[in-house]
Amino acid sequence: MRFCIVGYGAIAGFHRDALLKMKDVRIDGVVGRLLEPAQKFAELCQADVATVHLGEALARKSVDAVLIASSSQVHYDQAMAALKAGKHVLLEIPMTLRLDEAERLNRVAEATGRTLMVCHTERFYGPNLWLADRIERGSLHPLHLHRDWHFFRRTNIGWTGRQRSWVDNILWHHGGHAVDTAVWLFGEEPLIARALYGPPSGTHKVPLDLSAQLAFPSGGLASFVLSYNAMVKDVTTHTVLICEEDTFAFRDGILTNYRGEIVAEEEPMLAVPRQNREFVDSVVQGRVPRTGIGTLLGSWRTLDRLERSALGLTG
Repeated sequence: MRFCIVGYGAIAGFHRDALLKMKDVRIDGVVGRLLEPAQKFAELCQADVATVHLGEALARKSVDAVLIASSSQVHYDQAMAALKAGKHVLLEIPMTLRLDEAERLNRVAEATGRTLMVCHTERFYGPNLWLADRIERGSLHPLHLHRDWHFFRRTNIGWTGRQRSWVDNILWHHGGHAVDTAVWLFGEEPLIARALYGPPSGTHKVPLDLSAQLAFPSGGLASFVLSYNAMVKDVTTHTVLICEEDTFAFRDGILTNYRGEIVAEEEPMLAVPRQNREFVDSVVQGRVPRTGIGTLLGSWRTLDRLERSALGLTG
């Protein structure tokens, strides 16, 4: 399978490394906002082509699939163009910043018969898979998931310390990971979804703080606190899943039970190769991938409800 990678930032580098280790995959080309960094990235990818024009890359008959790791605001347009060009698509989160756009992508993927998989990488974390397996088998019954996610991003600097050309969205991007994990583990969409934004701040005057709550039909709860205002050295994430049988804490790739015993452990970014392998295998086998777009619309409906709540458009 021959890929075109769109984007050359930090996450694109993780995807590049994962793809280059697959014997049945080759990177055909790179598309970027600026030509010089796209050319440098293409050299690292052992790619034939580097361009700033997506249409040029999509016109190449040698390209089977497009991996989109560009800025969030252009994900929808680029994914739509790739699908209409007959390419399979592996799309970084957030797939869109609007529910109606996600629904349109799903319809076009179905109409064209192309695979559209979204990088909800948390569904591929080893510790999360450990939990999901036990929930599915009925040995764990989740009651409350809560997550604290802290990062200092008052200026437009990404997690690698590089200046960004685009503005991140705390709900649809990092909140999207958290919300999707909750919807996945509880196995249902919430009855109640409510949220609050902090005041617009930072260099771009957008909300940098988010508090959100979900209540599921089963009676389970999920609570989230996310901030780009937190004065921490690195991204810090702490997730707790309270079950009837045990309480689990997940931090820095380590999942522990209430006694402090390690029950599962894995560097989170090791999930990227597992995720990308799932995409390639699903295309080859003609099946729906684990995070195919149709399986994620429940999470996107929940994000839409949270945004409407945070903006005061719903009760």
